[in-house]
Amino acid sequence: LHEPEEAFQVYRVCLLSGGTNVRARGLVVRGVVVRDQWTCGEQEETNITKRMEVSSNKCSKRFLADGRPDTFWQSDGRSGQHWIRVHVEQDAVVTGLSIQVHSGDGNYCPSLIDVLAGETASGVKRIRTVSLAPSGGQRVVLLEKCKASYRVVQVNIRENNGGCDCKVRGLYLTGYYAAKRASAGCASSVSLLQDILATSQVASRLSTPPPGG
Repeated sequence: LHEPEEAFQVYRVCLLSGGTNVRARGLVVRGVVVRDQWTCGEQEETNITKRMEVSSNKCSKRFLADGRPDTFWQSDGRSGQHWIRVHVEQDAVVTGLSIQVHSGDGNYCPSLIDVLAGETASGVKRIRTVSLAPSGGQRVVLLEKCKASYRVVQVNIRENNGGCDCKVRGLYLTGYYAAKRASAGCASSVSLLQDILATSQVASRLSTPPPGG
């Protein structure tokens, strides 16, 4: 292969000959390890929610993370005072945030949301405002590809289509663990380099003619 357009995890070489067996004098793989400021290896996004808090009706906050579209958390309070606070797992890097809502909830459906983030619950600051106009049941992206080491992410529901309380059917915070990814990625890189060196040594020995040859 010469400058392949795609990067694969596994390569297989099939050797054909006119005889029963074949003889190979070496196989060398060359490449580069791609990394960024966070990790040496591939990033696998996962749920990084440590725990959740809500402004009211705490007994139903579990419905925010059950993955079911037919359950919901419903606030109980004054309009504009509703919020959901997510505490992030240690060593996790936030990459995305989305909210599940349903237009069928009418004036209970959130229509304007502030996203806040920071190191502590009392120190969060607004980083984005999102207007929602879902069609049916929909997961709306609030943050994406942000790569930020927030410890707390909070969603403030400012408006609910003219209603007082709101219904939220899910809140999903995604990211990856920086230390774990770096460790796994670097270990994989070392293993790959060791394999390449070992293959090169074997190829060198096979290419050396035997004594008297």
